[in-house]
Amino acid sequence: MGTRIRAVAVAAAAALGLVSIGAGTASADPSDTHVSAPQQIGTLEQWASGIPKSLHRGATIRLTMSYTQKSRDVLAPTGFALSLWNFAAPGFKQMQGISAKWWDPVHHRWEKASHYESNGLIGLNLPGYSPTVKVASGKVGHVYLQVTFSKTAYTGTWHFEPMVSGYWLLTSKGTYDNNYLGDSRSQYTSTLRP
Repeated sequence: MGTRIRAVAVAAAAALGLVSIGAGTASADPSDTHVSAPQQIGTLEQWASGIPKSLHRGATIRLTMSYTQKSRDVLAPTGFALSLWNFAAPGFKQMQGISAKWWDPVHHRWEKASHYESNGLIGLNLPGYSPTVKVASGKVGHVYLQVTFSKTAYTGTWHFEPMVSGYWLLTSKGTYDNNYLGDSRSQYTSTLRP
């Protein structure tokens, strides 16, 4: 996941002109290289609350996904996700009968999920290409999500894994930091009954 997060961060930084990508960035002589490889400079923890031990089809759960980071930088998330899977559901039908809304912290309103991946992911993207949500080291950020399991959702044990799906790291001067955070996520289960 670290590679995915870093790729999102580099692509976003390139779009803003914070990082140069393309011809001329590599040097033929290793002694001319001034860019160091990205390194882990801290940790990112993610967890959730509000997931019941069991529920019935037709129910909507309201959960809070929380995250905190410890590093020298400020974390600027670009998106969040809830990984959601049930071994009773066929591989690419995990999202059958499931819908979600989330509280957009930029526009301050409930929005539909940004996208669903059929193999079990609800994506929540922050708008725009500039950092709008920022979390300093040691502080806790929250994402509020409502997930509805309709009459066609697969019954059985559902597994939940909240995550920050992409982010930038910003230095104290507000510039992009090419490094990354070690990723730690909690997982939860809930039984969906008919």
